[in-house]
This record gives sequence, structure tokens and C-alpha cells, in this order.
Amino acid sequence: MKRLFFLLLAGLACHPLIAQNGASGSRFSNAAFAPGETLSYRFHYGLLDAAEAVITVKGSKQNSDWIIDAKGRSVGAFNWFFKVDDHYQSHIDPRTGLPNYFLRDIREGGYKLHQDYTFNQSDSSVFAVAFKGKNNPKQTQHELQGPVYDMVSGIYALRNIAFNTLAEGDTVSVPIFMDEEWFDLQAVYAGNENIKWKGQKWNCALIYPVIQTGRIWRNPDDLAVYITNDTNRIPLLVSTRILFGSIKMELTNASGLRSPLGFAPN
Repeated sequence: MKRLFFLLLAGLACHPLIAQNGASGSRFSNAAFAPGETLSYRFHYGLLDAAEAVITVKGSKQNSDWIIDAKGRSVGAFNWFFKVDDHYQSHIDPRTGLPNYFLRDIREGGYKLHQDYTFNQSDSSVFAVAFKGKNNPKQTQHELQGPVYDMVSGIYALRNIAFNTLAEGDTVSVPIFMDEEWFDLQAVYAGNENIKWKGQKWNCALIYPVIQTGRIWRNPDDLAVYITNDTNRIPLLVSTRILFGSIKMELTNASGLRSPLGFAPN
């Protein structure tokens, strides 16, 4: 369940610095988001409202970092049998999009996990502190293969991909450090589709994160992500078919956007 929530919220992640079909990518350039932005989402399990999430971007009071703060909690009947109270926070360098610090504090049912990571992107290392429940914190040092993202900064890196430069079937990827492990999260661009939101049709890029079938999913395309093809590149809808039902994450509100919603300059 923990990894499923990540794939719904962060399994979106891809980044232009990473190779597309083996070619070298472009330098990071952010035109999609800035401090002041707030995105709100609602999770549906079948026909039931299951959870809600709010993600805000703000400037740090201590340094030049931008802070991406994400909070999610279960709602309604789900509180009775699987209560969720999750908090994620990523401090990123606005010049590179790479994280300097990451916090994860989750409570899902009877499971509790705390993680905080301090990144040194110049020497590709991470100092991690983590503990489950009431266990003593465990400190570990990790030497990595190069620059790396946490699960939240990876989502926001996605929003700077110029999907109109890709061909259907192109694969993009991002290196993620999660649960004291490094892995490449990959996604396949599958063209564009119109999605109805608030009574209007919005043209969106469709991507399929590469997933492992068998335990949760039956088919490789059972997890679909739709991102608006405007300057903001907002994840508008995430939908998935799993072995025990279906889950959707839908945008409910967007405010403080860097550009007007739907604005797509030439």
C-alpha cells in the first residue's frame, strides 16, 4: 500500500535531464511552477471518496530553497478501517530542481514510518535517518551514482518536460532515492488525450509509468497519468486498475499558478 500511494502520487516522475531513448537530455529549466502554488487532489476507491491531498510550493525562510510540501489524509468511511495521515516535504534548489533535504512522515493503518534525507548533490551522497514506529532511529550514509531526486522533487521535475518534443513510445526516466534505495523510475509517453475537468476539455499528455505486473497490476498500462499540455503541466488525473478494484486521483483545485491555467505559448 505504501508503494502504491507513491506510484499514484510520485510514480509520475520523469525528467528532461535524463536520457530519452538513450539520447542526452537538456539542462533543467523551470517554467511550470513557483512559490505560491497550491494543488489539491481527491482520491477515489471505486465510487467512494478515500483520501485527499494538498501540495504547496513556498520559499524557505532560512535559505534560497523552494519547499514543496505535500500532505495527504484519508476521509469518510476509510478512516474507520484504514486511516492515512501522510506528510512529505522536499527542499529543492530552484536552479537545478534537485533536492537538498527530504522529509517523509507517514501513518497508514497501524504502520508508522519517519525518514529524513540530507542530499549532497555535489558528491552524489545522501545521509539518511529513518525509523519505524517507536524503534530507534537508524543512520546510514549512501554513495550514489550521480544526481538523484526524492519522490516529491521527482514529481515536480516531471512538470518541466516538453512533451511536444517527444514521439509516442518514447521512454523517460528519473533516478529516485527512496527507502534507502536508488532506482530509475521510467515512464512511456503515449500521446495526447482530452480530459474533462470542471466542465471543460483539457488537452493532456498521457504517460504510463513502468510497473511490475502480477502482485498489484495485471497489465503494463494499468497505471495512467494525464498532465495538462499547458505551461503549468499539472497532473490532472491519475487512474489505475488494480487486482482488487480501481483508484483515481483527481485534481480538485489549483491556485497561485505561475501561468494562467490553459496558457500555452508558442
